[in-house]
Amino acid sequence: MNELLLFSSHLWANFIIFLIILLRVSSIVVFAPVLSSASIPPQLKIAISLIFSLVLFSSVKGYIHINSLSALYITEIVIRELALAVLLALTVHFIWSGVELGAQLVGFNMGFAIANVLSPQENVQISVLSEFESIFAILVFLAIDGHYAFIKAMAFSFKVLPVGGFTVNSTIFAIFNRLVSMLFTVAFSVLAPAIMALFITQVVFGLIARTMPQINIMIVAFPLSIAIGFLVLGASFIFMADALVKYYNEAFHYLFAILKAG
Repeated sequence: MNELLLFSSHLWANFIIFLIILLRVSSIVVFAPVLSSASIPPQLKIAISLIFSLVLFSSVKGYIHINSLSALYITEIVIRELALAVLLALTVHFIWSGVELGAQLVGFNMGFAIANVLSPQENVQISVLSEFESIFAILVFLAIDGHYAFIKAMAFSFKVLPVGGFTVNSTIFAIFNRLVSMLFTVAFSVLAPAIMALFITQVVFGLIARTMPQINIMIVAFPLSIAIGFLVLGASFIFMADALVKYYNEAFHYLFAILKAG
């Protein structure tokens, strides 16, 4: 009888530890790049979370320490884990948002501002050109095994950061500020050639319209802006991937820095 009670208590303790692990894993999976897409069914996200939790259980259960099972304590760790997952996901989502912002500027100058589609990653209406550039950025992210970096960070987080132990401090604020600044840096550095080419094109069209008002510049400007935009964008793909890889590596550095600082 004592052995049965001991086995039951041991089984219950392991089940609680598994739920704690599942809490962090599922929080990261829900907000993680690519996996957070609305096009991925919730059933698949649940299955991935359960598989990752089962795989990590034996190696990280020694790092799990439960102080209490009260409703207040559980609510607190849920909020902390969600905040951690959101901040980790922002390290890459800010890069994608920067690419979309730059492509939005390019598309506006090319005359594509009216044609919008729903982005499955950000779940907002963006221009067709922004969606195209966003897909390219995602493919680069997958090509350099960026999703593996999140899996490594997920396993590493249990060793350096207790479940429910994440706190927002000055270091976290400094990292967040760098991520926000990286958003605008990505927007203007990755798509700078197209932005500058279209800006110069608009200036030239403005000068022609002022010096030769008899020319209907709108008939010429619209198709020529599209041609120049696509030409410069096609040429910029040569170095755009290298620039994105550099920003992704910087984001992965912030990814582990957040875990160590939290």
